[in-house]
Amino acid sequence: MNKKVIVFSMIFWFLTLVLISCKSKETAVAEVGKTSITASQVETRLASTPPAYQTYANTPLGRRQFIDTLVREAVMIESAKQAKVDKSKEYKDILNDFKQQQQKQFAEYKDGLMLEMYLRQIQDDMTIDDADARAYYNANAELYQSPISYTVRHILVTDRTEADKAYDALQKGEPFDKVVQEYSQDKASVSTGGLIGPFRIGALVPEFERAALALKNGETSNIVETSYGYHIIRKVSQQNLAPIPYEQAEPEIKGILARDKFERWFENRKEQLKVKVDYDAN
Repeated sequence: MNKKVIVFSMIFWFLTLVLISCKSKETAVAEVGKTSITASQVETRLASTPPAYQTYANTPLGRRQFIDTLVREAVMIESAKQAKVDKSKEYKDILNDFKQQQQKQFAEYKDGLMLEMYLRQIQDDMTIDDADARAYYNANAELYQSPISYTVRHILVTDRTEADKAYDALQKGEPFDKVVQEYSQDKASVSTGGLIGPFRIGALVPEFERAALALKNGETSNIVETSYGYHIIRKVSQQNLAPIPYEQAEPEIKGILARDKFERWFENRKEQLKVKVDYDAN
């Protein structure tokens, strides 16, 4: 087992006892060198054990055994101190690494908690009412009265030069699957030869969807630019679906409208905060 893993495990296991190395004003349950183990410290450690064990440890025999375990740990810690393990460079380096990792995790947790609470705070502003959902359904009646489903394969790259190379390879007769493996940056679909879908009309960005629907089954598009990058699309299949009543479509519609509303809000906030991005910065 890795030395760091062993030391981290001991840190977690012995943390409470390390923190009680000074004499306490409470009556000591046990004295081990310069370390005092008090009744309250025993209860604190016991509270962190599984409920089934706590039941056993609340019996006279169980409590005795639990205290003996704490004494055993304290003896080992005192022995390690006397051996000056805590003065070694390796110990200090590992402890410092652990401290930095904990500080990083704490900072991430603070930001995550703040974000979660803020999202709850603005949730009501993103709610879509029934009238707006119904209006969207009526305005896009064809999508729901005569829905179409289609499946495609695609190659996605973020660089135009790479897109040109991938397109040239296809023009020279290289199999689509092979070009996907060599060029596509959509890792989720590489293993399936770029296969994605099926999608109903309205599910994907307009530029992609227009290009896909314009193809016949088996046809391949030119290079199509979207907000995600550059695509080369090969149509696999397309089929007509049964009409979708409003009651069935309502959750999906509210999701679409809520996402659109959030994106508008987000873009507005970016403008207010004067966001600047340099994607080429190193």
